[in-house]
Amino acid sequence: MSAALLEAVGLLPRREDGGAFAHPLTFHMPAGRTVCLVGPNGGGKTAYLRALAAVDAPAAGSLKLFGLDTRRLGEAARRSLRLRAAFVAEGAPLLSVVNGLANVTLPAMYHRPGNATEVQAAAIETLRFLDYPGRQDLLPAYLNQHERLLLAIARCLMLSPEAIFLDEPFHMTDNACRDREAAVYRKLARERNMAVLIATHNLEFVRRHAEDIVFLHPGWTGCFKGWGEFTGSKRAEVHEFLDTAA
Repeated sequence: MSAALLEAVGLLPRREDGGAFAHPLTFHMPAGRTVCLVGPNGGGKTAYLRALAAVDAPAAGSLKLFGLDTRRLGEAARRSLRLRAAFVAEGAPLLSVVNGLANVTLPAMYHRPGNATEVQAAAIETLRFLDYPGRQDLLPAYLNQHERLLLAIARCLMLSPEAIFLDEPFHMTDNACRDREAAVYRKLARERNMAVLIATHNLEFVRRHAEDIVFLHPGWTGCFKGWGEFTGSKRAEVHEFLDTAA
């Protein structure tokens, strides 16, 4: 078994009301792998994703990222962890008052001060790697959702993370954009050996690209090695979800 980049044992995220979800998650993930969190509304995909990324502290259970017990991290260590484990929220929020290229460069300038010209060149190269199709000199308000998402991902990549967590990245994009975004996530896993964890309703992406599937249901939580094992499950919850999502 490959060394674990992420290890969750009995992980229970918190609900918005402060209570815990009912079903613990135990999960192991090495680098260079694509994992999708799926399930019906109410299963807590966003809450589990945020807990796995160590954005939110869980109600119970343990989480190790890069071998670090996240329960024992001080404030400085937690800030350092955020550079290694990038999180992109649904809607890909950006700074509204600066243009696309500045959105990509500013976090790198803040966390890793250096030559501004070199940082800008690295940002341009990162956007090229992502096949960014938009103008870099426009404010985010003048860009479409696909372009804003790629800028948010580029902003993360400038800090050289080892894992990236994305919450509903395919939201509000058309099929052509979804195909281009899918290619980006595969490049991150294959060419940069990053762990890619995605909470999504896009079952076509899950079918084609997920190496592991975490199924989150209000009544049950389970893990599967790929689409075949997932669709071959004998659990009624899985088939009810697939029938509803079809």
